[in-house]
Amino acid sequence: MQSGDQEWSCNLLDISLKGMLVEPPESLDINIDNPCGMALFLGENVSIHARVNITHTSNGNWGLKWLQIDVKSLQHLRRLIEVNAHNPEMLNRELAELG
Repeated sequence: MQSGDQEWSCNLLDISLKGMLVEPPESLDINIDNPCGMALFLGENVSIHARVNITHTSNGNWGLKWLQIDVKSLQHLRRLIEVNAHNPEMLNRELAELG
């Protein structure tokens, strides 16, 4: 993730079509009201890039909401969720909620 001139790594805990849940470094000092850039690397030539907003913090974790995501990243995100979904109907319901 990146905000201003700071860059750091987070542990990804959960991801959806609406955003993601991450565990940031403990000693990070940033203004959580400012949008951040993020990159999630899924493979050698596959990554998701987006602008996110920190919507909530809980137990040291951050809930992030997608603000801007390009089409290619959205396709990768959808495929990631599709492959890992235990119930394909959940993906269809999330897609319907986005529309």
